[in-house]
Amino acid sequence: MRNGWLLLGFCLAINPLHAEIFKWTDSNGDVHFSDKPHPGAVEIELPKVQTYSAPKVPVAEKSPEPITKAPVEAYEKISIVQPENQLTIRNTEGYVSIIVELEPALQKGDKIQLIFDGAPLGKPQPTTVIALRDINRGSHTIAAQVVSPKGKVLNTSSTITIFMMPPRTNM
Repeated sequence: MRNGWLLLGFCLAINPLHAEIFKWTDSNGDVHFSDKPHPGAVEIELPKVQTYSAPKVPVAEKSPEPITKAPVEAYEKISIVQPENQLTIRNTEGYVSIIVELEPALQKGDKIQLIFDGAPLGKPQPTTVIALRDINRGSHTIAAQVVSPKGKVLNTSSTITIFMMPPRTNM
């Protein structure tokens, strides 16, 4: 309770302090603004705060039937947008961020499976951004697949190639 009274007192003390802004020009012609009065300063009147109230939405007498989307049987487009094909990555931790682009968007239950150097890597993920760590030096191929909840492959991206290199040290 003591903290509540302290907070209320602090808010009441601060509220009137922020209301005044002063403007003045010094002998060099530089314009200054302050919350403290200065000789020759003019108090600036700020316009009222603009607010917006959204118009009320009329309530429909009869609610429409809910639209149920049919599950997506196939994705029109799947591609790896990051990293780019033939990219050389210089990273000491072997970290690579994979971003997959889908059309339509990833549906509930569907997951992304990465194919790394020709074999599935880890478990399918319910996200289009996947981070890989500890990737060894050298050339690697990456592809992505959309997998249904039953494990059926719905679509596969083109395969890209990346090159992992240690950072340059003698520059």
